[in-house]
Amino acid sequence: MKIQIEISEENESTSFPYWLILDPSQNMRADIHILAGQITGPFFSREEAEAELTSRRYSYGKKAKVYCHSGYNSRQYKRLINEAKEKTE
Repeated sequence: MKIQIEISEENESTSFPYWLILDPSQNMRADIHILAGQITGPFFSREEAEAELTSRRYSYGKKAKVYCHSGYNSRQYKRLINEAKEKTE
């Protein structure tokens, strides 16, 4: 399956950006399932992630924030972004 996405270039100086909503809660046992439940995304712009957090605020804890991550270590994501940049230059 192939998809086409638009990635924001307003990326907070992060290469190959994507955004997540991080919703921290206590996880004393370092349980991977609890950790996975604290992450929502990916989103491909801060605006998109902020809109989700704002419109469904009731689904998230008061400490939930949008965070910009780098997809630099994802070979496929990095390759596809580089190819798209080359086509637009």
